[in-house]
Amino acid sequence: MERIAPTSIGSIMSTRGIEFLQKWVEDNVPPYSRSDPTLAAKLAEQVTADAIKAGIRPEEISEEVGSMLTTMLEVLDQRDMN
Repeated sequence: MERIAPTSIGSIMSTRGIEFLQKWVEDNVPPYSRSDPTLAAKLAEQVTADAIKAGIRPEEISEEVGSMLTTMLEVLDQRDMN
C-alpha cells in the first residue's frame, strides 16, 4: 500500500482527509496504472467528487497534499515504477 505523504502536520479534519485519500487510492487506482495526465485528471475529479459525497471538503485533502492533480500524477508514477 502506498502512503501519501502530507505536506505538513495538520488538524484532525485534514487527517480525516488524508485517510480518505489513501483508502480511495487503494480502492480506485488499479495497480497496473501507468503515468498518464488524462487518467490523473480523471482520478483527481473523481476523488474530489467522492470526498464531497463522503462529507469531506476537498480542502481537507489539499491542505495536506497540495494539488489533487499533482497527487494523482505522483500516485500513477509510483505505480508505473512498480
